[in-house]
Amino acid sequence: MTKKSWKKWLAASAALTLAAGLVAVSTTSPAYAASKTTLKLWVPTDSKDSYKDIVKNFEKENKNVKVKVIESNDSKAQENVKKDPSKAADVFSLPHDQLGQLVESGIIQEVPSKYAKEIKSNDTEQSVLGAQYKGKTYAFPFGIESQVLFYNKEKLSADDVKSYETITTKATFGANFKQVNAYATAPLFLSVGDTLFGKTGEDVKGTNWGNEAGVSVLQWIADQKSNKGFVNVNAENAMSKFGDGTVAAMESGPWDYSAAQKALGADKLGVAVYPTIKIGDKEVQQKAFLGVKLYAVNQAPAGSDTKRIAASYKLASYLTSADTQKQQFETRNIVPANKEIQESDTVKSNELAQAVITMGSSDTYTTVMPKLSQMSTFWTESAAILSDTYNGKIKSSDYLKRLKQFDSDLAKSK
Repeated sequence: MTKKSWKKWLAASAALTLAAGLVAVSTTSPAYAASKTTLKLWVPTDSKDSYKDIVKNFEKENKNVKVKVIESNDSKAQENVKKDPSKAADVFSLPHDQLGQLVESGIIQEVPSKYAKEIKSNDTEQSVLGAQYKGKTYAFPFGIESQVLFYNKEKLSADDVKSYETITTKATFGANFKQVNAYATAPLFLSVGDTLFGKTGEDVKGTNWGNEAGVSVLQWIADQKSNKGFVNVNAENAMSKFGDGTVAAMESGPWDYSAAQKALGADKLGVAVYPTIKIGDKEVQQKAFLGVKLYAVNQAPAGSDTKRIAASYKLASYLTSADTQKQQFETRNIVPANKEIQESDTVKSNELAQAVITMGSSDTYTTVMPKLSQMSTFWTESAAILSDTYNGKIKSSDYLKRLKQFDSDLAKSK
């Protein structure tokens, strides 16, 4: 698609979006019955079987719609859709941090107001923020994701794990600081009140880590090297060290829950929200990034077919409904974004789900991961600063200078 034709398509898309919410075709008319609408749906890898009954029920309720289900790596949703939007899926899953780039590219449009109101009413405040960009709703939430604390109940009590200092005094905490994963460690700066791309995560020039609070975070990282209760681990040995007792507590997400149960034993595994942590002279609540799982509509394959666009929005809404979120929790352990399902007995009795829900309940525990394209620069540069600090490659006298340069680099990144 040429740049000129792409602009023409964008100009028409606003009208199509409106039509998606308003189009009404009589389902009893012969013309409607004769033409079946086929939608292409991209679901996350290894999830196709869990969607079989959901899709069948949708097709039964919408007899003139056929859904073709294809598994796709949703972590590469942006890349895959951008290759050729007209040949991509009508509806696709994606992590919320890719939303801003897809909106800026003109690939996805604001959802019709009917659905935006339903999303705001049905889903948690934090998950709604994940589905929005610059105050407008562009996608449908169906799950939330946050790291939590895994701990060995034979070594630490529920009270012990409320404080990082207690954990590392009574037992051990494991993390990888030699080769920092910024997703896990960089939110320490948010814990002390610094911001990443501003308070809303949408201001390119809004990162302010170059201050005394930021310096205290780097000093804390450096100090862990001499902390007897801290154990440096890596992706290859973290779970085995957790299992053999070398590490009594570690932070990870629902994706590692089964592995943690297998390594330690289900009876010994405890799950909790993040602990408080003393950085500098202040005790603060440690924060994590909150991720929101979304479905979005791509209007390009439909062209001017408003019936197909309307069906796409209907499908996206169905895939993220309360019933579907309940089913996805029961089959794939996807922690629901829907407020009603979060209050169900099944979810409330699940220790992992409760920890994730508490983490995602407010900005006390989590910050919704920013959606700007500049995040690609952030991941690389923040990880380098944190790793270099732990490995002694940055002098403490240079911490402030390095952080100010980091702020400047992010503000200038594209």
